[in-house]
Amino acid sequence: MLIGIDGNEANIKNRVGVGQYAYNLLVNLQKVDTKNQYIIYLKDKPAADLPQETPGWHYKVFGPKKLWTKISLPIHLFLQKEKLDLFFSPSHYSPQFCPCPTIPTIHDLGYLQYQDQFTKKDLYQLINWTKSSIKKAKEIVTVSKFSQDEIIKTYCIPKSKITIAYNGVDAPPEISDKESKNTLKKFNISDPYFLYLGTLKPNKNIPFLIKSFSKFLIDNPQLKNHKLVIAGKKGWLFNEIFKTVKDEHLENHVIFTDFITELEKWVLYKNSICFILPSTYEGFGIPLIEAMKIGTPTISSNIDVLKEVVGEAGEFIDLNNINDLSKKLVLMCSDSTRLKFQKLGKVRAEKFSWENTARSVLKAFDKAAA
Repeated sequence: MLIGIDGNEANIKNRVGVGQYAYNLLVNLQKVDTKNQYIIYLKDKPAADLPQETPGWHYKVFGPKKLWTKISLPIHLFLQKEKLDLFFSPSHYSPQFCPCPTIPTIHDLGYLQYQDQFTKKDLYQLINWTKSSIKKAKEIVTVSKFSQDEIIKTYCIPKSKITIAYNGVDAPPEISDKESKNTLKKFNISDPYFLYLGTLKPNKNIPFLIKSFSKFLIDNPQLKNHKLVIAGKKGWLFNEIFKTVKDEHLENHVIFTDFITELEKWVLYKNSICFILPSTYEGFGIPLIEAMKIGTPTISSNIDVLKEVVGEAGEFIDLNNINDLSKKLVLMCSDSTRLKFQKLGKVRAEKFSWENTARSVLKAFDKAAA
C-alpha cells in the first residue's frame, strides 16, 4: 500500500501530547513496516530528527499554511500524481476532502465534557472537525478502551471500526550523577519532592494537588522540608494554579519549572518520591507509564482510563477528598511502599512501547484496506 500521513504534529520543536505520539509513531512505523510505502505531508521543512527518507519513505512540503488541513492538503492530494491507498492522521483532523479512505486518531473526547476549558475557536474546531473526521473515516484509531467506549457512545460508531493502539514509552536514558545534579541545581531542588509533570491546564486538577500537598505539610510537620515540583509548560486557564499556591502560602514549597527537556524530564522522574497525576479527565496518561518505567511509584485519580493504564501497579485517589491524597503522600514516604510500587510499576510499564503502538496502527491500516 501507499499510505499518506499528516506529519505536522510530529514536526514541531517541543513535543508534548499528540506531538509526542505522532513523532514516536512515525519513527516506529518506519522501523517495523517493511511492506508499505509512505508519503509524509508537511507544511514546513522536516525536522532533523524525523525519520530519514528512504525508497519507501518520502516527505512532501507545501503551503499555504493557513487552513492547511482544510484547503492546501486536499487540493494537493487530488492533484498529485501518486494515488494513495489510504490517508492516516495521528490527530483528530483528517483532510476535509480526500480521494482515498481516511483514518484519524481520536485521542479523547474531553472537550465535549469540559467545554469551558477551551477557547471558542479551539472548541468549535475540536467539535466540528473531529465529528467530520469520525463520520467519514474508514477506520478509527484510539489510545485506550476508555476512549473507544466514549467514541462508540457519542458517535454511534461500531466497535469493529475502532482499533486501540495504546500509547508507548521509550526506555529511559542512562542518567549520570552529574546530569542529575545539574538538573536539580538548575531548578533549585535540594529537598525530597513529589512530582507532577504535564501541561498546566484545567483537566490536570493541579489546584487540588496543591491543596492536598498543603494539608500534607500541615498534618506532618516532621516532613516540612518536602517540596512539590510542578513541571511543564503553561497551557490555558492556568491562573488558578498560581493563585492557589499564594492562597496556601506555599511559595517556598512549590517549584515551577516551565518547559523541560527530555533529559530533565527523566531526571525529575528518577529523583522524585513519587509521581502524581490527579486529572479529572485523560485519554490515556503517558506520564504514568514513564514514571513506572524508570521505577518511580505513582498516585493517580481513580478515573476509569487511569485505572486501565496503571492496573494494580499504583495508588489511586478520590478526587473529592483532599485528605485522601494527603495520606497517600505520607504513604509514599515509606521506603517499603515505594519499593513495592517500583517493582509492580516496572513490570506493568513493559506492556507499553511505541513499537507495539506502531504494530497496532498497522493492523488498522490492514483493516481499512481489506
